Order: sequence, then C-alpha cells, then structure tokens
Amino acid sequence: MRAVLYHASLVVDLLSMKLFVWLLGTNGELLDSHLFFYDRYSLLADWHRANGRDARAARFDAIAETHFQAAPDDDGPDDAAAMAMPIPQAPIVTSAVAGRPGAVNASDKRPRTPESRPHARQPVPVTSP
Repeated sequence: MRAVLYHASLVVDLLSMKLFVWLLGTNGELLDSHLFFYDRYSLLADWHRANGRDARAARFDAIAETHFQAAPDDDGPDDAAAMAMPIPQAPIVTSAVAGRPGAVNASDKRPRTPESRPHARQPVPVTSP
C-alpha cells in the first residue's frame, strides 16, 4: 500500500508541475522546473527499477537526463578579485554638547559680563547732538 501511495504521489507531483508550468511558464519553462522534473523522473525510474520494470525505468531515466541537460547552469559570473583598500584613518573625537561657549555644561547659568567674554563686542558709546 505504501509503495502505491509513493508512486501516486510522484505521478501527482509530475502532473501538477506540468500544469503549473503550462499555465505560468514561458515557452514551457519556468525557472528551475527542469531540475524538479529531473528529480521526480529519477525517483520514478528508481521506483520502477525496484519493482522489476527495467524498461520503464530506462525510459524515465532518459526523460530525467533530458531535463537535467535542459536545466540552466548555476555558474554565475566569475568571482570578484580582492581589492586593496587604504588603511582607515583614526576616528576624530569631538565634543558636540549644546550650551554656551566656555560653559562647563548646559546647566551652567552664570551671568555673563563683558569681562567674562573677552571676545564679545564692546558697546559703542552714544553721544547726543
């Protein structure tokens, strides 16, 4: 019983995939469908060979080999060569704290006088006419 279910599942796999490729494929091909057919026809040939049907097994092996030859190659472009990179510079550490210049921290609220700010502009005296 188990052998019959295994055979039936292989046949259903093949028929459903053929239908799927026919509906969605272009020119009878859909991505790696040939590899799928190769696998299933090979399993079907093994099953027939195990049950003494060598002629059918040879026929399914031939179909599997045809699908294997029709499968696209997995060879992609050549691997990229290792390229030399310059040694990165040491990180620059900065103090990016908001606040007044010269203040120790943002909570430093000392009153500022012109003496404490030597870089500040001095007020211009106003003369009356």
